[in-house]
Amino acid sequence: MTGNEKDYTAVLLEDVNSNMKAFWEVLSGVKEKGDATFEQVGRMTEKLDSMETRLDSMEIKLDELISAVSLIKGEIEALKTSLSAKADKEKLATLEFKIVRIEKYLKLAQ
Repeated sequence: MTGNEKDYTAVLLEDVNSNMKAFWEVLSGVKEKGDATFEQVGRMTEKLDSMETRLDSMEIKLDELISAVSLIKGEIEALKTSLSAKADKEKLATLEFKIVRIEKYLKLAQ
């Protein structure tokens, strides 16, 4: 090899070496970003798992509330029926009292 060929080869090797260093630096940056993204995905997965647990708990509580509301509605209907029956009894008693007074007034009562 001549002196120029040696110089040219040295320059080429220097250029290849420089390009390889740049390539490895970029690759290292990509790896760091990949690692950071992987960690972030892990944190997000943990948060989603936590949220799923909380949603399950809320669903159970909601089911309990629906059951309680259903029971309360049933009790209200029973109270309505009871109050309606009581009002009818009071109305009947009032009417009976009026009939007795009318009978006495008309002297039909014995």
